[in-house]
Amino acid sequence: MPTVVIEGPQLSLPRKRTLVRDLTDLVGSAYEWPAENIVVILRENSNENVGRGGILLADRGRPARAVRGE
Repeated sequence: MPTVVIEGPQLSLPRKRTLVRDLTDLVGSAYEWPAENIVVILRENSNENVGRGGILLADRGRPARAVRGE
């Protein structure tokens, strides 16, 4: 069964629900499998546990977020 693992910043519960639903729909469509066969795992990382450019995100004074185009 297809498994999707996402590592990223912390999300609110409503955003997690949306992300899991949307990923399940997308992967199910690509594989032509029913939603109950798709597994989505969210791994959240706090700013204290992620560094970018040699600096912890917590030390940058801004929330962790994806930057497009990188």
